[in-house]
Order: sequence, then C-alpha cells, then structure tokens
Amino acid sequence: MRARLLIIVLGLLALAGCSTVGGGGSGEPAANESDATFSLQMIPHHRQTIEIAKVAMEKSKDEFVINVAEKIATAEAGEIEQMSTYLRSWNIQVPGDDANATHKMAGMMTVKDVEALKSATGKQYDDLFLATLSRHLRSGVDMAKNAQAKGEHIGSKALAGKIIVSQTEVLDQIAAKQKS
Repeated sequence: MRARLLIIVLGLLALAGCSTVGGGGSGEPAANESDATFSLQMIPHHRQTIEIAKVAMEKSKDEFVINVAEKIATAEAGEIEQMSTYLRSWNIQVPGDDANATHKMAGMMTVKDVEALKSATGKQYDDLFLATLSRHLRSGVDMAKNAQAKGEHIGSKALAGKIIVSQTEVLDQIAAKQKS
C-alpha cells in the first residue's frame, strides 16, 4: 500500500511537472509530496480510529472510555473532511474506504488487533481499547510531526499541529487513567 501510494503521488507530481501538488490561490504555498502523503495516509488512519471508537461506544460501560471514543471520533471525522478537501483541491483522489488494504500501512492496526478488540468484553475490553488506541494515536502524532517538518501547505501543516496537540492530550488522559 505504501509503495502504491508513493507511486500515485509521484505520478501526480510528474504530471504537474514540478515538485508541488497544487497552487494556493491566495498566495498560500502549494502543497508538496509530504502534504499529499500526510492526507493520503491520515485519512485511512483516522477511519480506523473511528471504526474502533464506534465499537467502544457500543461495548464499553466505562464512562471514560465512551467519552474518549466519542471525542476522538468526532474530531477525526471533521479532520477527514478537511484533508479530503485539500486532496480534491490538489486534484488527488481521496482514498477509498478499503479497511483490508489499509491494515498493512505503517501505523495501522492489524486485522488481528481489530478482531481482538471486537471479541474482548468488560474491563478486559476497556483496557485493550485504551492500549490499542494509545499505540494508534502515537503513530498518528508521528505522522503529523513528519508533515509539519516536511510539508509546505499552510492549512495542512496547521491541521498536523492540531492533531499533535489533540492526540497528545488524549494520550495524556489515557496514561493518567491507566495509572489510576
């Protein structure tokens, strides 16, 4: 999947005949490969987070787990829309919703991880959800840091910063819950 994604981005850059993916009509710098890759990878990453958050909202009886799941699902749904808008403005197709293909991307939960969550119950479920979500969010923070360091698009870099702050906050809350 990662190689296919890189080929798509590089192909689009070659068609554009430059190292950027689109112009910013209002004087905003065009997007580069890092900006495009960020959105192309973060959209499936967020979709996977939303998938497990929905399971948590159905299965968990723990108020903390339910609140974290609702908060993260709501935030990430909006971020998917924002990244999709960026991709369309750069004439790049928004990634499809093929969960099976994305399990192999770096930072993604495996099919086994998701199935373990779906089969767990009670406190075991809550503990597994929080641990799995933490690993997943940490990989999202790493992706966002990379986008901030290498990207050029102002909006994409701002979104990456927002993701770093919000997901780090959730990670800190989860860590505090796990210690209590």
